[in-house]
Amino acid sequence: MKVDEGIPNADDVSKTTFCIPYKPKDEADDTPSEIHFVPRSIYEERDLVDGQELRFVAYKAAWKKCLERVQKIVYELQSSSVKSVVQEVRASYLNILPGLPYPELPVVSIINPGLGSALLEHVTSQLEDEDTTLDPAEGVKCSVCHLYPGDIPNISTGMRSVVSGFVDKAEMLERVKRKPATSLANYDIKYLVAWYRAWIDSKGGARRNLVVVLHDFEQFDPLIMQDVFYICGQFVSQLPLVFLLSVSSPSPNYLNVTYPRATLLLLRVRTVSAPHGNKILQEILLKTLFDIEFQPDVMIGPAALECLQDYFTRYHSSVDAIFTIIQLIFLRHFSSDPLTVLVHDTPSADVLSQPSSSKFRDSVIGRMTLDGDEDVVMDGQGSGPRLLVDVIDKAREEFCTRAQNMRLGFHVMIHIQTFLEERGYKGLDWSPDLDKRGGLCDAMLDLLRGRLAKDIKHLGMLTRKLKGDELNKLLERMHTFFYELPNHIRAKEHNARTKNIMMRSALLKGPDNLDVYSSVSAQLSEWVTEYLGEKIRPLEECDLWDVWYTGLSPFPAEILNPSVRASLMAGLLRPHEFAEDLAEKADTGSDTKSIWELPDTSILFKRYLDSGKMINVYDWFESFKSVLDTQRTHLKELAQRTETPSPRKRGKGKAKAQQPIENTEEDDEKWNIEVQARFIRALHELDYLGFIKHTGRKADHVLRTVFDIDDAE
Repeated sequence: MKVDEGIPNADDVSKTTFCIPYKPKDEADDTPSEIHFVPRSIYEERDLVDGQELRFVAYKAAWKKCLERVQKIVYELQSSSVKSVVQEVRASYLNILPGLPYPELPVVSIINPGLGSALLEHVTSQLEDEDTTLDPAEGVKCSVCHLYPGDIPNISTGMRSVVSGFVDKAEMLERVKRKPATSLANYDIKYLVAWYRAWIDSKGGARRNLVVVLHDFEQFDPLIMQDVFYICGQFVSQLPLVFLLSVSSPSPNYLNVTYPRATLLLLRVRTVSAPHGNKILQEILLKTLFDIEFQPDVMIGPAALECLQDYFTRYHSSVDAIFTIIQLIFLRHFSSDPLTVLVHDTPSADVLSQPSSSKFRDSVIGRMTLDGDEDVVMDGQGSGPRLLVDVIDKAREEFCTRAQNMRLGFHVMIHIQTFLEERGYKGLDWSPDLDKRGGLCDAMLDLLRGRLAKDIKHLGMLTRKLKGDELNKLLERMHTFFYELPNHIRAKEHNARTKNIMMRSALLKGPDNLDVYSSVSAQLSEWVTEYLGEKIRPLEECDLWDVWYTGLSPFPAEILNPSVRASLMAGLLRPHEFAEDLAEKADTGSDTKSIWELPDTSILFKRYLDSGKMINVYDWFESFKSVLDTQRTHLKELAQRTETPSPRKRGKGKAKAQQPIENTEEDDEKWNIEVQARFIRALHELDYLGFIKHTGRKADHVLRTVFDIDDAE
């Protein structure tokens, strides 16, 4: 109910919420415009004229490319689990075990701690797909009803939610007018049985399953759900209900621990575990940042990657956390340095030759190593800007090649390490198998930090110790790996493929000759060391590497996991810093705001900090009122100066002195009421935030709960 509709009736139990729309006096009809620029960089002086807008466009393109890649990976991760759940639900009433003393209610439990709501949405979308053609052996089609913890507060309301979840679907069966005296109650399951029979007859007799999806199953009351399961279990022969449970707990024994044996006997539980934990993180990072076939526009550095791994492991092991952190990394990268406008393309020579782009040009030139032919004076005149465009394009191509070679070398190491583990060798300290040595996340960090030199040397030593058959199998696997590379990469690896073929040919010529095996193993060891050393080189050695690579730039972890107390104090003491408009230039040289310029809650909090352990509410109000009186005076003076006519309109002669505005008794009375209302509102906000504690000893006093604020004036 909105307050515009009239005075709200606070005693109406059917109205649980009253909406008071926000309508500013000056901007009631204005709607906020969409932002088309990134936040201003601290190096604004060397930015292009429209650099913020250009970097925003580059950010959107880079993030969209990365997002689509991650979404595709997540879809592939959940596809096997989705297929298993859909098959189990559709075939719940097929091939039932004969000889059971009583029918069992099918229950499918999805353990989904990592993939989030996308997995359940994918499952339900396939179950509700009417265009799917099913073989009778695959099961039947389904109708889905979604229920949440708030829908089942008690048994009667819960059964009403189950029944109405199917009956109220307009597209399923046309509703008829019911006579209350002769109709079943809307919470009676027999009503759902009668509706199901009519619905099946309208579909030509084709049987369908009714799927009840229980979101956040741990939040449902077990005592109520026991009764719901019992009631539904009595009508299994007449009503093909299937309960689909969304369980966020990683433990597969939640039902066994929470529900009694009498309830579990009524259920036929099937559990499907979705991928979770570090497997999700490793798969996404490996196929996004370190995949041979995918080239990200921005490469994430080890500092931000380590923060992502730490946050995912310790706080929130969800795909949503990965999406959020990667997006913040991209946004911070494009908003921190004006040169990130060069990520996708280079401004034209005409743009670079403009006087306003001089500092941008100087910044680019200062970060590059120019050859003798390129080392010319680039002052914005002549061929300098055109040459600078060519140099930037060359640097972009070199960085992409360096990053591609690094990913290729890393995959060669993974293939060799996997082969060694299959043959019983320990190999390196890291492993692609999460069950052995924690996966590849630490190896990815070492790769970006340039710490794999010892591992490369160790791999070369291990390949020298391989036996004859093992050596032949490794060469065969490496041949398959290079042959399956994309065409544009395989063409560049002609020398590596040729070397591999030569070593395999030498082994085939002397299959039983130990000298041949020794010679080939030595060649392979030397080739592995040289090849990986050439491919895996630091990205920081490239010109303008910080345009396409975040490097050691730290990730602002406080954005995701802030200090609540510190943020709360900062917001109350310096509220204007949190309300800064990014579209306007910040006035860094302005003085600290006066106390009368602060919001009411901040004013009251300032006075709160000036008091002792116990605060007299009346004294607190008087100090608050004195600040508002000062605020009232300043605002009236400002309004009077604004309304004063210009000197030309006054005519000649001295201007009359401004007369102070006198307040009438009625104005003072209204002002006192307004001050009291503002004081109560600010007091309630501080009370809600936990800054005061009420005491029964003195009704007109409250206790402070927060002390030792360093930022207090």
